[in-house]
Amino acid sequence: MKDLTLHPLTRQQLEVFIAAPSHALLLIGPTGSGKHTLALQLAETVLQLPDGGFIGHPYSLLIAPETEGKAIGIEAVRELEQFLALKVPGKTEHDRAVVIENAHLLTLEAQNALLKMLEEPPTGTLIILTINHEQGVLPTIRSRAQAVSIGRLEPAALIVHFKKQGFEEQAIERAYAISGGLPGLMDALLQESEHPLIQATDYARRLLSQSAYERLTLVDELAKQRPLALDLTSILQQMAHVALQTASGPAAKKWQAVLRAGYEAGEALSGNGQSKLVLTRLMLSL
Repeated sequence: MKDLTLHPLTRQQLEVFIAAPSHALLLIGPTGSGKHTLALQLAETVLQLPDGGFIGHPYSLLIAPETEGKAIGIEAVRELEQFLALKVPGKTEHDRAVVIENAHLLTLEAQNALLKMLEEPPTGTLIILTINHEQGVLPTIRSRAQAVSIGRLEPAALIVHFKKQGFEEQAIERAYAISGGLPGLMDALLQESEHPLIQATDYARRLLSQSAYERLTLVDELAKQRPLALDLTSILQQMAHVALQTASGPAAKKWQAVLRAGYEAGEALSGNGQSKLVLTRLMLSL
């Protein structure tokens, strides 16, 4: 975990958790904030595994959507139940770990089944759930897990981190502006590798350069891709946060409107609002 760039408060909370792990942890942060890498490294630290040792370890399990943005059904939780029923010949206090990625995509049935495991967790087992927002899982699940929110990093900290990896400052600043300061997405942009948010980022940049009429012509297309629409609202918010650090006058008012529109659309889509209506309002507000 020492190699990850983290907000000081987030790092402090995680170090306290590692010193005395509970049976379950919620990592809360937007897509692109690095939750996946952080969750795996936390599990490796608690299980005393080498870097990269989580994948392939016989007593570790990663549960994630089969397709990006798709729901995680009851079958995955049944797989988890079978995994937890196995006996572990462990010699440490924690000898088994589970990471459930994008747990906010668990169906209601799957969440209720998971709840039973969190109420009576097997001894020595750590369950880490990553979620995009606190309301992404049932209150009963939240009440049975320790929660840590991934704090927003200052630009200077991110520049230092990526410069140590050999990237040029100009490229880092460009990736910061495009990504809205999300470390996971910044890394993908700098490495020119794939990331689930790349498409949403390109979409957001395109929308912000178009007229209201041009944006409205995209509503039908986007309404059919709800996961992309949700990622888009998140990226718009992140971009606005970054821009507002230096914007003033009319530019600041514009980015405040983008931030508000992105937040309201994201909340409405997360609450199963009518996609076309929500997206039409978003396009008119940008």
